[in-house]
Amino acid sequence: MKNHIWFIYLIFCYLPVSGYAQNAPQSIAGTVVSLDNVAEVPIYTNGFNNIASCYLTLIYDPSIATVTSVTIGPGMGGMISTNLSTPGVVILSWFTSPGINLPDSAVIFILHATKTGNGFSPIQWIDDGYSCLYGDGNSVILNDSPAEDFYFNGSLVFQSPDAPVTTIPSVAALAGTNLCIPATVSNFQMIGSLLLSLQYDPSVLTYLSYENNAEFPGLEVDASEPGIILISGMVPVGDTAVTLENNAELFALNFSYQGGYTELNWIDDGLSCHYSGSLPVYPLLNDTPQALFYINGSVSENALPAGAGPIAGPVSVCAGETAVVYSIPEIEFATGYVWCVPDGSVIISGQNTNSIMVEFGSIPVSGEISVYGTNQFGSGNASGLYVTSALPPQAAGLISGQQEVCREQNPVSYAVQPIIDAINYNWSLPYGATIVSGMNTNIIGVNFGPASTSGMVVVCGSNSCGDGQNSEPLPVTVFSPPQLVSQPYSPPAVFAGQGEAVFTLSATGDGLTYRWQEYNGTWYDLSENSLYTGVLTDSLRIINPPISLNGTHYRCVVQGVCLPEVISDGEAFLTVLLPVGISANAHQMNLLAFPNPFTEELVLNFNIPSMGKLAITLQNLVGEKVYCLNDNIYSTGNQSVKLNTRNLVSGIYLLSLKLQTDNNLMISTIKVVCDH
Repeated sequence: MKNHIWFIYLIFCYLPVSGYAQNAPQSIAGTVVSLDNVAEVPIYTNGFNNIASCYLTLIYDPSIATVTSVTIGPGMGGMISTNLSTPGVVILSWFTSPGINLPDSAVIFILHATKTGNGFSPIQWIDDGYSCLYGDGNSVILNDSPAEDFYFNGSLVFQSPDAPVTTIPSVAALAGTNLCIPATVSNFQMIGSLLLSLQYDPSVLTYLSYENNAEFPGLEVDASEPGIILISGMVPVGDTAVTLENNAELFALNFSYQGGYTELNWIDDGLSCHYSGSLPVYPLLNDTPQALFYINGSVSENALPAGAGPIAGPVSVCAGETAVVYSIPEIEFATGYVWCVPDGSVIISGQNTNSIMVEFGSIPVSGEISVYGTNQFGSGNASGLYVTSALPPQAAGLISGQQEVCREQNPVSYAVQPIIDAINYNWSLPYGATIVSGMNTNIIGVNFGPASTSGMVVVCGSNSCGDGQNSEPLPVTVFSPPQLVSQPYSPPAVFAGQGEAVFTLSATGDGLTYRWQEYNGTWYDLSENSLYTGVLTDSLRIINPPISLNGTHYRCVVQGVCLPEVISDGEAFLTVLLPVGISANAHQMNLLAFPNPFTEELVLNFNIPSMGKLAITLQNLVGEKVYCLNDNIYSTGNQSVKLNTRNLVSGIYLLSLKLQTDNNLMISTIKVVCDH
């Protein structure tokens, strides 16, 4: 089938198109409304003169219909080929020879469709230049531009053959009242027009007016004949047929009820009640048997009010609260309302209406608020709501927990005994403290941040009636752990046996204590004596240190109320010098340094009186060592050592030799000058 279509289409493609011999005929898709499961959509034509071929494309809604085949109209003859493989698309080609003529409005093709679902589907031509073409008997492509002048769309509607179900209710009312009686519908699909007739007893009801709830086009009500109401409406051609949800109100009739009983009956003598389907055809829909499609109702006099609906209002209130509103929807047929409230509370306004204001007493109570409707015939069923009035919580008890805390330590717990009638717990904390657990309970965990301050911890209970009395404040003192602000620094060099060296540090924290230590293979605590003073303060003083303390390191251990302790880095050290011109045991070591001043090299000549470990140090006047040679063993006799000094800066230096023998320590120190 596809091969045939392409064959004819290729013929069109190779035909000359430089000019048109004549216009193409008009192609008109029909408009069909089907109450069945199948439908035939005709394609009409005008101006069909000497036509020998065509190639046509249409689309439709596949959710509504499926085109199963296309046949040739009467008088056409020739060969047709179709492609229906794509849902919603019809492609057909037709060829005959020689060209033929047809009268206007002749049917050239018929689309055969089956129902997929109820609804409206447009039948539309698709002409993008080559998707719709006509050729004449001379194999010339005919002009069809503009397309809207040659191809006219149609439509296909599938709908249920049955009319909607129309219901008028049975109602009960009090004599002398006005009634609004709705007419509801189901299966109301694609309705184009309606006509309904309703019969009633005019001695019981007096017609007043109507309401077009569904806004059905052209809806009119004729109540000129007492006891008969005619309702009609029609969708104009060009508009859309009406579809409503099930149980929708189509319209409502307003009456004045005089009392007594009347039936509300639909009258169907053939056409006095009927529905028509979609336009423009308006097919008459089936409504037989009448009892299945038109449900009658009635109006009767009611002796009692309807049952009361649910009461709206708070179920928990505060003792002593006033102007609390409780209400219910209006009770049908009620002329009065009877409310009951718990003991100790009173209705201050609204009695005998559907909305009251209640004042609750100062003593907590629990009970039911109830209401029912009344009229001249008696009372309806009551509705109830259980309510409770309460007081604010009682006073909070004593708070337990730490009164001395450290910043940035583990969370601290605070607790109070459960507060009677409390729903929430409101805690107040010192500045910088935050609750990290137990929020809104009687036991909390608190973190004291780095900026927290001393203050009071207070708690009270609360509920919907307010806050209870605060607890007695619990004072909390916040301490800071020790922190070093600055490390001790090495003091200026002092001469042995004279002068004073001071080591100082700066620390913050609460309750600080200090303990200075000296390093001699390990760290030892110092004791206060004539040599050391301030060993338990932030400043250590070493008075008239001996030469043996030269190069000794010191540190300080700082403790406070809060852990952890902090310890200085131990980098600070003491420099002890011998006075210039005096050397210890110089008569035995005979130290000589040359040249002096020196530049890039310094030669040392010295005597070793007995074998031992020799240390050679060169340091500036602030105690910084610039050269160090430690623990080399030298034999007895004269020795010589060369020092590379090319990297030294100009200045005065102290050259020291320390010889440690088995039974003696000999020191020789001289002053040398670097001159770069």
